[in-house]
Amino acid sequence: MIGPKEDFFHCLKCNLCLAMNLQGRHKCIENVSRQNCPICLEDIHTSRVVAHVLPCGHLLHRTCYEEMLKEGYRCPLCMHSAFDMTRYWRQLDAEVAQTPMPSEYQNMTVDILCNDCNGRSTVQYHILGMKCKICESYNTAQAGGCSFSLDQQ
Repeated sequence: MIGPKEDFFHCLKCNLCLAMNLQGRHKCIENVSRQNCPICLEDIHTSRVVAHVLPCGHLLHRTCYEEMLKEGYRCPLCMHSAFDMTRYWRQLDAEVAQTPMPSEYQNMTVDILCNDCNGRSTVQYHILGMKCKICESYNTAQAGGCSFSLDQQ
């Protein structure tokens, strides 16, 4: 990091200098700074470009992070949300509530995997997105087949 020494601390596990506001609040990944940026593939440790620490603990160059946000919201390595999406998930809740599914899909459920909490659940299928029952994220992917409730067909 570039800046006054008192504004940073060195995390021994990450092998990286981080801003003081991250002390005790970041997810440690051993030697994370010794990896290349997953966006530009350049070395992070020797770079003069400031590194951005994602909530999942992975690092990107700050400039690469800002470019990534123009196209998406997920870590390119683990697919966790790259920032707090709670506000957007609430907006999506409202859109889902206002968008009824066609009758042939109303009783359809799907198995999903959540990219944020790594949980699995079975949820009602919706074209706009499937919400994780565990952490309430829409950062999910279909993990298996679908089924229809027989008593409501």
